[in-house]
Formats: sequence, structure tokens, C-alpha cells
Amino acid sequence: MATEAIKMVLGKGEVLIGRLMLYDSLRMSFKNVRLRKDPNCELCGDNPSVHELIDYQAFCSVPMPGDRQDYLGFDEQEVSITAQELKQLLQSEGRITLLDVREPHEWQIARIDKARLTPLSQFDEYIPEFNPEEEIYLYCYKGMRSLTALKKLYDKGFRKLHSLSGGIDRWAEEVDPDMPRY
Repeated sequence: MATEAIKMVLGKGEVLIGRLMLYDSLRMSFKNVRLRKDPNCELCGDNPSVHELIDYQAFCSVPMPGDRQDYLGFDEQEVSITAQELKQLLQSEGRITLLDVREPHEWQIARIDKARLTPLSQFDEYIPEFNPEEEIYLYCYKGMRSLTALKKLYDKGFRKLHSLSGGIDRWAEEVDPDMPRY
């Protein structure tokens, strides 16, 4: 990306607009993939609805190494659940509170059955709807945003909380290999 920025600033070379360059370090090969603009994209489509930058800290919430438990206020291992454990719960229990804290455009790509979309960017609005006496399971793409949402609930007195370790990406890898990955 830095090289692309330099080419654009200098007005030299061929920029990758409309293309993605993939580099395979094991094979020492490069591949160009043409990309089509999505007319329904919330950012760059025909009718964009996103007009400002996102709050990166709230979106990704990546604490500094060593500060994670201090930041969370609880032991991450105590609230983590594996993809296989969640699969068993979904198969054995009738009703389960499963919250997907990704954004709507991610929800459209892939989702776990029985999940409810509650985007982290609007999560505070949903909190009054949840029952602190119920077990609540959260997931996101890789696991960080679900821990941030879990912390918000924890700070409000919820204690029966679980986060899918590795997020929906690990779910797709270990439980549902036909699920699209992004």
C-alpha cells in the first residue's frame, strides 16, 4: 500500500485501482485479481451511506500487549468458548442468546444460525434488551470485538458471558468449511 501511495503522489507507474495484487511468499509468485465495484457498497457504491471515518478503537479495540487482562477486567480464558463447544450448545439447547457484534456488511457475507446481529458500533443501544440472568454468547470476526462487547456487558453487571475464540473465522475453519471467509 505504501508503494501505491507513492506512485499516486508521484503520478508515476501503474496503480492498482480496480485490482488486487496477491503475493505468495512460499511460491515466490504474484497474481493480479481484477475487482468489480459493488454498486451496493455502503462506502463507495451508487448510494453510499457511510460518510465519516469509523472509531477505530471502538471497532477493533486492540489493547497493548500485557494490558489485555487489565483492560478487560476478567480472564479472557474464563469466558472463551471454542467453535466445537458452541456447535454442541447450538445442537443441544433449544433457545440460546448468540450475539454477532460484527457490522451489517459482514453479517451479509456469513453468519451463524440462531445468531442475532448487534453491531458493536451500536451495542450500547442493545444492552437494555438483554437479560443478565441468561447465558450470553458473543462472536465477531476474529474475537476482539466480541471481547469488547463482553466487557461492556461485564461492566453493567452481566456475568454469564462467553466469547467465541477466533470468531466466525475459526467457526468457518473448524465447523462450517462451506461458509464464506473474508
